[in-house]
Amino acid sequence: MSGHGDVLTLFRRNGRLTRAQVVELSGLSRVTATHRLEGLVRSGLLRPEADDRTTGGRPAAVFDLAEDRGTLLVADIGSSHARYGIADLSGRVLRALDEDITIDDGPDKVLSGVAAAFDELVTGASAPVLGAAIGVPGPVDQRTGLLVSPPTMRGWDGIDVPALVGRHVDAPVVVDKDANLVALGVHRAMRAASVPGADDLLVVKVGMGIGAGIISRGAVLHGARGGAGDLGHIPHDDGPRCRCGQRGCAEASAGAWAIAAHLRELGHDARTSADVVALARHGNADAIEALRSAGRRIGDVVVEAVGVLNPAMVVVGGDLAESGDLLVDGVRERVFERSHPLATTDLEVIASPLGADAGLLGAAQMAADAALSPARVEALVDA
Repeated sequence: MSGHGDVLTLFRRNGRLTRAQVVELSGLSRVTATHRLEGLVRSGLLRPEADDRTTGGRPAAVFDLAEDRGTLLVADIGSSHARYGIADLSGRVLRALDEDITIDDGPDKVLSGVAAAFDELVTGASAPVLGAAIGVPGPVDQRTGLLVSPPTMRGWDGIDVPALVGRHVDAPVVVDKDANLVALGVHRAMRAASVPGADDLLVVKVGMGIGAGIISRGAVLHGARGGAGDLGHIPHDDGPRCRCGQRGCAEASAGAWAIAAHLRELGHDARTSADVVALARHGNADAIEALRSAGRRIGDVVVEAVGVLNPAMVVVGGDLAESGDLLVDGVRERVFERSHPLATTDLEVIASPLGADAGLLGAAQMAADAALSPARVEALVDA
């Protein structure tokens, strides 16, 4: 470890540190560590703070990340809803906006909405934008940043979202599947809270569609072309036709679009995930039963993932998970009923602790990783 960016990473992972702690964690000499700290303070990325610990003797020099040195723009785009935010460099979301969208309107219209929301969010901001991250409801090849054959995003195949948004944002722009950003947000929150097993998670996002983010040994598992975790389109025998064209996908019976269609057939006014959850919260028996059934159907494909991945924890998030225990209980029931005992030893199946902001929080962490990469930090120090 030698560069300014590597030293800054220590503060992002650990919070406030003394000069001596930086020397210990980095392996740098005291002279080199001091030089790196001075450069980071001079660039505004670190700020010196008074040491308020009463240990006696000479106070130690303490430094912390200057989270207000820059801002991050984030977007969590789903099939029918988008949530946008502005965050500080610690990944804390400062303000958020919501908008109903239709992903099949295509990239021009949807990304124009992203640009407009970003313009509104930066109005009045005092710090420069240093990075942006966007989640989309389809697989993204991390080698190229291109969307790859998204099963339910008409007109998006091969679209270079970072390049298009980068015309509007003068900072690094990164993009990933929305479920991966939810998983990243959950992982960072659990790791910060020292939750056992936080580095091996299966995070299932259930909204209009169904997807999953996989955290393996502390990193997001993308697969060869960004398709890892596509649980919603694993077909089981014959079944209702999915919007991807296959029959029997979990999404075709347990995604919010399928549940809403079923509830409309029964005479209820339901179009979105929020509509389904609202009906259930108001005691609608049909909606309650549909969510319980959806949980069990999702549990069927989670069983297969648990057998392959052996995660420490299954976390269920997304809009439909806002219904409370209805969905999660069904997933838990199937997993413990049908999984091999080895895979379920010490396994937990829980609702996401982050709620609706999970995607934005994950996006903020991803944007911060891009904005504060070693190369970018060196450029900021040298500026």
